[in-house]
Amino acid sequence: MEGRGNTTSGIGCHICGLVLARGGSKRIPRKNVRSIAGLPLLAWVLHPMLDCKRLTSVWVSTDDTEIAEVALRYGAQVHYRDKKTAKDSSSSLTGVQDFVQKHPEISVIALVQCTSPCLLPMYLDKACEMIIEQNYDSVFSVVRQKKLRWKEVKPGESTEPQNFNPRQRPRQQDWDGELVESGHFYVTRVSIIKDNLLQGKR
Repeated sequence: MEGRGNTTSGIGCHICGLVLARGGSKRIPRKNVRSIAGLPLLAWVLHPMLDCKRLTSVWVSTDDTEIAEVALRYGAQVHYRDKKTAKDSSSSLTGVQDFVQKHPEISVIALVQCTSPCLLPMYLDKACEMIIEQNYDSVFSVVRQKKLRWKEVKPGESTEPQNFNPRQRPRQQDWDGELVESGHFYVTRVSIIKDNLLQGKR
């Protein structure tokens, strides 16, 4: 939260950790405040964020009073999200843009999914360091997968491979595989977000 005494973010660079937590989750109702091993789901993701050395502040953007109370209880600041950006059809990007508009002091957003309770602070710190020290415009979490993908087809159609040649099937040890977004976090410069993107070209 603001005033954490963090001086390692980078001179003149305010890096804000942000969680978007709507009250109207559909697949699992009220999931953001459901208890997991004795703590609300939201608390599990706030703990590693507050332990990050590189985050200047930690915020929860929500349209829900109970979620706001949980956020404050576990050390985050609260932004009350505009109802227009908290609909079932709203994207994460619109939620982030709503927040950024009202907080012009922020240079970089570290968007963390509330459904990432096992996130370790060191991964967020490393992503922030890449932004600050290596001048990346965005860094996001990925996993490496070595899976051969096929196109899903309707009855009567023929399938086809999506990422390999069946005549030259790669061996696991000879193939780097593919990098797939894990969705745990997206660390992005505000200038990229204002350009309607969560990820830039570098």
